[in-house]
Amino acid sequence: MKILQICNKIPYPSKDGGSMAMHQLSDAMQRLGHKVKILAMNTHKQDFQESSLDESYRKRFEPEYVFIDTRVKIFNAMVNLFSDKSYNIERFYSPAFEQKLKEVLLAGKYDIIQLESIYVAPYLPVIRAHSQAKVVLRAHNIEHFIWERLAGSETRPIRKKYLRLLADRLKVYEQNNIDKFDAIAAITPGDAAYFKSTGYTKPVIHIPFCIDVKPLVSCPVEANSLFFIGALDWLPNEESLRWVLDNIWDKLLEKQPQLRFYIAGRHMPRWLKALNRKQVVVVEDVLDAEKFIADKAILLAPYFSGGGMRVKFIEAMAQKKTVITTRIGAEGIEGRDGEHFLLAESIPGIVAAVDRCFREPQLPEYIGANARSLVADKYDSRRNAEKLTELFKKLK
Repeated sequence: MKILQICNKIPYPSKDGGSMAMHQLSDAMQRLGHKVKILAMNTHKQDFQESSLDESYRKRFEPEYVFIDTRVKIFNAMVNLFSDKSYNIERFYSPAFEQKLKEVLLAGKYDIIQLESIYVAPYLPVIRAHSQAKVVLRAHNIEHFIWERLAGSETRPIRKKYLRLLADRLKVYEQNNIDKFDAIAAITPGDAAYFKSTGYTKPVIHIPFCIDVKPLVSCPVEANSLFFIGALDWLPNEESLRWVLDNIWDKLLEKQPQLRFYIAGRHMPRWLKALNRKQVVVVEDVLDAEKFIADKAILLAPYFSGGGMRVKFIEAMAQKKTVITTRIGAEGIEGRDGEHFLLAESIPGIVAAVDRCFREPQLPEYIGANARSLVADKYDSRRNAEKLTELFKKLK
């Protein structure tokens, strides 16, 4: 089967959860025997140089890239206020990308065109005009949910009102365009249920973030270590980290004075680079996330906004790490509190959960082993690629 995968960011080299989710699935589909071609947006966030690609990737995916300036611009945002359009969506439209897409469609025939996120939906008209392929939306999130939660947790009135406006317009755009897809592959079961609840009558399946579960490499683990890793230009990540530092870090040190908190992530804000907190270690450049995770004990990441799946959670669980988070943080992961991760919603609850892990070392050992088994069972790349293939066959 010949598949065109259209991405709103560079999928490889993978530098964040979204790009990893794209690459892991396209890689698995290609290994099943499909021919996958990549057309991706190159943005300021990616800091991507095409010369950095290895030759094997070029041969496998024949990738093509178009630079799009997706940065938020004050003037454009102000002009957008006087329209009824979603500024979130507008930032991803480019005549140059549309032209390149047209050229790709005219140069080859595809069975399936997979759009990675609703942000690529503005290109549906040119796809329909130049291809007979079935078009599938891979929904990484219900995007307006993220902005609704950000608005809900914002305390500054003007910013809160603006975030609410962004959420409302994005919701309208999503609802007005969902029916234009031939099928939807949602990344969480809850997201799949949401699409069905809207009255969408075409096929909807759940295809989660996938991972190749590798054999564990023996590695000494720092006994009193907590860690956080994630792209810090994504607002829910920064919000989570600020909350930990502002509300619970000092309380944790009172109970466990030997604790260290390691923080890593791309696009660190200035306040974090300049952070000077007792036993907090900020690591700006992590070349290998797997190695960073390997010698740390507990992943601490309570979330109060965002959506979809936390890719770093799956990576950590595959390495038998215990994840401490909130219910929002665990959304999309088919596990149970106390068995595959630990959930807490309040300051005292999260402090108690961390303290318990270090006082009862058998608990994180138990949870970590269960977490790895869950990842191997539910989030294996090949298994989910086979499931997606069955959907594609039904659409043909």
